[in-house]
Amino acid sequence: MNTYLVSDIHGQYQALREALQRVSFSPKRQDSLYVIGDMIDRGPQSKEVLEYLLNLKNAYPNQVFLLKGNHEQMFEDWLKGKIDPTLYLLMNGGDATVRSFLGQQAMRRAFLGEVPSIDTQNAAREDILGRYTYLLPALESLPLYQLLPVNDSPEALPPLLVHAGIRPGIPLARQRHEDLLWIREPFYDHYKGKEIVIFGHTPVSRLPGYTGQGPWHHGNMIGIDGGAASPQGGILLVNWPSLRYVYVPLRGLQSAPRVRVT
Repeated sequence: MNTYLVSDIHGQYQALREALQRVSFSPKRQDSLYVIGDMIDRGPQSKEVLEYLLNLKNAYPNQVFLLKGNHEQMFEDWLKGKIDPTLYLLMNGGDATVRSFLGQQAMRRAFLGEVPSIDTQNAAREDILGRYTYLLPALESLPLYQLLPVNDSPEALPPLLVHAGIRPGIPLARQRHEDLLWIREPFYDHYKGKEIVIFGHTPVSRLPGYTGQGPWHHGNMIGIDGGAASPQGGILLVNWPSLRYVYVPLRGLQSAPRVRVT
């Protein structure tokens, strides 16, 4: 029975499955998986990643937990027509997610490296929401944070899982949603709280003093974003509480592995 943490998969389905295969992840054998946001965008298989994880969560609701990242929030906002399309589609890799959900339709070509017309975007939204009726409710239901169970001591503070981090000195219930999804330096440069905070959003290679091996660990902060938003990065799958890890770099991956979760 193992607990695994992963963040910022960014549509890299093949690398995710490879990482889970390497640790023989098995929810049937009571393994748990916590995904700390940014399952989609930038990578080529956002639909496959999201569908795989949602199906896994539906099959094992007490062992698979999915959190919302800023990219899930942006995709949700785009589906509702509530975000600047240039910000999402071009600057944050949302075009890859839209193409992933459009499949082989000719309309997908309009989302290659440019912002399509409003009419084309509306047609794409209508198509995606019509074919994937589960999608918007699933995105809306993703929590912004999760507390890990504490087994060793009833007095111990449960570790907090959150996509980007928290604003130091502010109670969790009063944190701004934007900070939980987007914060960077004000969190990891200044947080000195007693509660362990496990986060993604900022690749470990960009965090202060990173040594280049495994998760970033400083004080009560643990960063686990392996940098899969970039071709130079990969998927970092971390065992809790040992912090043993598997790292699957995106470079060198060949055909998608055939993995069956048992």
